[in-house]
Amino acid sequence: MRLKQNLILGILIIILISSILTINMFNILSVTKENNPEFGREIKVDNPNLNIEENSALKVVLDISNSMWGEVDGKKKITISKELLIDICNQLPTNVYLGLRSFGNQSTQDKNSFLALELAQNNNQQVIDYLDTIKPAGKSPIGLNLSLAQKDLEDFSGQKHILLITDGKDTGKIMPTKIIKKANQKNIKTHVIQVGQLDKIKQLKLKNLAELGNGKYFTYFEEQQVVPTINLE
Repeated sequence: MRLKQNLILGILIIILISSILTINMFNILSVTKENNPEFGREIKVDNPNLNIEENSALKVVLDISNSMWGEVDGKKKITISKELLIDICNQLPTNVYLGLRSFGNQSTQDKNSFLALELAQNNNQQVIDYLDTIKPAGKSPIGLNLSLAQKDLEDFSGQKHILLITDGKDTGKIMPTKIIKKANQKNIKTHVIQVGQLDKIKQLKLKNLAELGNGKYFTYFEEQQVVPTINLE
C-alpha cells in the first residue's frame, strides 16, 4: 500500500516539475521574441564586396579562347566569366584605375593578346560594354598576356594588381611562373579566378600562380556561389 502511495506521489511530482519547466520555457521564448525581433529569423550573410584602395590599378586579363565554349553544369564558361566580371565592375569604385587585356575572341583570334581598354578611372561600364562584343576563339597564351599586363601597370605609381580569369588551359610558350615572379618583384600582385570543372592539376597550377604573385586564388562551379572577394591592400 505504501509502495503504491509512493509511486503515485512520484508521478505527481514529475508532472508538477514538467509543468513548471514548460511555463518557464514559454516565458523565456516570449521575452526573447519581445526584446529581440531577430530571434528565430534566418541570418543571411551579405555578398562580400571588392575592397580596393583609391590609389589602385586593376588590370584584368580575360581568357576568351576557344576552350571557354566549354560548359560547367550546363552553363558556358564564357557566360560565367562575363557575369563574374560584370559583378566585379558593379562593385568596383569608379576612381580605381581599371583596364582590360584579353586573349582569344573571334574578332582578334589572329592576335595573341588584345588591349581592350587601357588603365583609366570610370572604366567600369566600358568593361561591361566590351563583354557584349566577345565570342571565344583562338589560343590561350597565358604567360604572354601576364607579361603584357605587367608592362601595362609598370608606370602606375599606386597599388598594382592583375586579375587573371581563365579555365587554366595554356597554349603559350612563356612560363607564367617566371612572369609572375618578375611582377611580384615590381610590387604587382597577381590574383587568379579559375573558371571550369575542378581539375586538380590545373587547380594546383593556378593556385601556385596566385601564391607566387602574392595574390589570391579562387575557383567556382555554380554561378550563384561565385562572387569572389579580392582584398587589394
